[in-house]
Order: sequence, then C-alpha cells, then structure tokens
Amino acid sequence: PPFPSHRGVCHTLSLLSEIITMSTTLRAVAVYIPLLTGSLSMLGSGSILYSIWARRHTKLKDPQHRILGMMSLFDMCYSLCKALTFVLYPRDLGVPGTFGNQATCTVQGFFTQFGYAAGTYNLVLSLYYYLTINRGMKHKDFARVLEKVLHGSVITLHIGFAITGAAIGLFNPTASFCYIAPSPFGCLGSDDIPCDRFGTTFHYFYEAFAQFWIQLAYVVIIVTNLLIWLYVRKRENEMKKYRMSCRTIGTDEKLLKMKKSSNHARSVFVQSMLYVGAFVLSWSWATIFHLISWIGGVSVFWPTLLINTFLPLQGFWNAFIYARPRYLRIRKQRQSLGFGEVVKLAFLPPMEAGTDLSQNASLGGRPKSTADGPISGASGTGATRSFLAHLINLGSARSSTASEGLRSGNWAADLSDIEECDDEQGESAESPSSGDRESASEHVLID
Repeated sequence: PPFPSHRGVCHTLSLLSEIITMSTTLRAVAVYIPLLTGSLSMLGSGSILYSIWARRHTKLKDPQHRILGMMSLFDMCYSLCKALTFVLYPRDLGVPGTFGNQATCTVQGFFTQFGYAAGTYNLVLSLYYYLTINRGMKHKDFARVLEKVLHGSVITLHIGFAITGAAIGLFNPTASFCYIAPSPFGCLGSDDIPCDRFGTTFHYFYEAFAQFWIQLAYVVIIVTNLLIWLYVRKRENEMKKYRMSCRTIGTDEKLLKMKKSSNHARSVFVQSMLYVGAFVLSWSWATIFHLISWIGGVSVFWPTLLINTFLPLQGFWNAFIYARPRYLRIRKQRQSLGFGEVVKLAFLPPMEAGTDLSQNASLGGRPKSTADGPISGASGTGATRSFLAHLINLGSARSSTASEGLRSGNWAADLSDIEECDDEQGESAESPSSGDRESASEHVLID
C-alpha cells in the first residue's frame, strides 16, 4: 500500500523497517545462512580441539591451550545450534522449510545461552596474556591461583543462565532464531497481539544474561591489550637504550636475552590482537542489535541478518589464528615442503607428535610422546634424527622416482623439528627457569 505522506519521513522509515523485518525472503535467508557459517565454525573449532588432543602431552600443560580448548568446545555448541536453526525454528511462523516448535525453540535458546561462554572466554584469554607477559606470572601459578576459578565461573554462570531462561520460558522466537524475546511472536509493537510474557522486561534479561558479559569482555580485552602493547614498547625502548650505551655488535648475552624476550612479547601481542579481531568481527553485531533495539527503540532486520552470518564464525577465524604460528614455523624450518603439506601440518598435526612412529607402529603399540620421557630402545634420538635428515637431503638430489619417497622423509624430518619445539614448550610450561617477569614472559606459548 502507498505510504501516508502526511505522517512524514520518520513514519515512512519506520514503516519500511517493519516491512523489511517481516520479509519472508530475508527471514528465510537469515534462518539458512547459519547452516553454512555454523558448519564452518564447527570445522574450525574441531581442528583446534584435534590439534590440542593430538599433542595433549605438551599442549595441555599450557593454560593457553586449555583456555582455547574450552572456548572451542563452547563455540562448537553455539555453532551447532545455529547451524540447525532451520530444524529448531517453529514451523508455523512463516519461514519455509522450518520444522520446529516451541520446545525445539527453547532448546536452541538454551544452547545459544550456554554457547555465549565462548565469547566470555575471550576475556579469560586476554587476562592470561596480560598476567603472563606484563606481570610475569608463571604458568603453574596461573593454573593454581586463577585458572580453576575462571573456568568454574564462566561455566557455572552461563549454564545457570541457560537453565534459568528455559525454566521461566524466556527463550522464544525472534524474526529468524530463538533466544531471549517476548512471547508470543510479533507482539512487540503490535496493538493487535498483546505480549503475555516479557514484553517490557526482555531487554533487561538480554543485558544481564548475554550482553553485560560481552561488554565486560570488550573492556577487559581493550585494557589488557593496550597494557601489553605499552609493555612491548617499553621493552623495545630499553633494548635500544642498552644497545646504544654498550655499542655492542649483537653478541652481548644480556642484549640477546632482551631481544629474545622483546620479540616473544611482540609475537604474543600480535597473536592476542588477532584473537581480538575475531572476537570483534563475530560478536559486535549482537551488541549493535541490542543497542538499536533497546536504546534506540527501533526494530530493524539487518543486524539480525549479520548476527546469523558472523557470530557463528568465531571458531572459523580462531582456527586460522591458532594454526598461524605453527604454519610460519614450519614454512621457515622446512622450506622444501609444498603449501598443501604445510597447511595440513599446521591445521592437523599428527597424533602424539614427538613419537618414534616407525618403532611404535612395528610394535603395534600406542605412540608415546617424548614429553613423557625417552622411548624405550630409542636412545641417541638426536643422532638418529640427524642421520635421517642427512639421508633425506641426499635423497633430494636423486631421481624423480626416489622423490616420491622424499615426501615421507620430509614429513618425518618436519615432525622431528616440531617435536623438539613442543618438548621445549612442555618443559617450560612445567618449570620456568626463573620467577622474574622477563623469564616468565618468554614462556607464554603462542603455538
């Protein structure tokens, strides 16, 4: 119908927003987009979990990997319930191809609320980076003093909110998914359909159950990463002043130690900022939707479309960030490997890295990580590795027929290099060499 011109531009824009909001086509797009984005995020989070499990004897000694593992678990929960939106969304609300009802809608709301813990774990990760880099906290001290409290608080908080919301009937259909909303659907702003529940209070529940913790994460992430950046700048300036005062040519032991610590702190800062970027790209749209709807009093559809598109993708971005340090190290150490092989090693490391695979395979036993100690009958491992690497280098100069065997040799040599790094990481996570800030910051792991 034509728009009534006498009501002015504001009413016209409001009416256009309502028309767009109720568009069946756009709602269907918003319902089915998470099937793609949620599946991608599950693959990403799954690769992180696989990488941690495959090298669990070293990585699970490091709080960073435990935090990222929990974040990935909750992200998989959230992404799965988002990917199944078309199954869980009530079928009688005008979106074609949906199969759900109010009960399945409550299930989606429950697991969406539970999955919000993935966003809160970004706060925990940034806090961990700050304490270990800026404050010099050892891994074992963080694990003993704070880690259990943080894990317990995040899990208890969000599962408590999920149970409470389901118990009081807080999870109801919105235009394209089920979460905190008034009931029945379409009652908000309608004179014909009165709201039976949460018509005036659902904004407060949404703020308390979801947005407050995301907003708190924003504050903590911004503050901690700013402090880490200032610390990195300070260490770099100290190194420059020391170099100028000593006029050293780069062989001074203290200077080398300062350079190593500074480079490592910068690497951790870069890694932390990448996780922050993934968090902002994924979770900002929910905050925008909340502010527009609650503070602005305007109901528009485009933030909902963006929520369903980007919010389930956090695990997808995290997978690339998590694999990045390993990818760069493999490219540097094993330049003969092809791009596909490097990507495979970065995203899907072999099980129990640090293992004499051939020996264990011949014995039919489970590979044992070198983090547990030397493998029986494998004394002189370093010499064996050097010998294998030498054979591989000789084989690379031979015929193209032998080059097929080279790939398996490169694989073994690549594992050898990576194992040594992981063994070193496992040791540092357990027993830092000193308690000062410089030493502790060197043990923050970014692999």
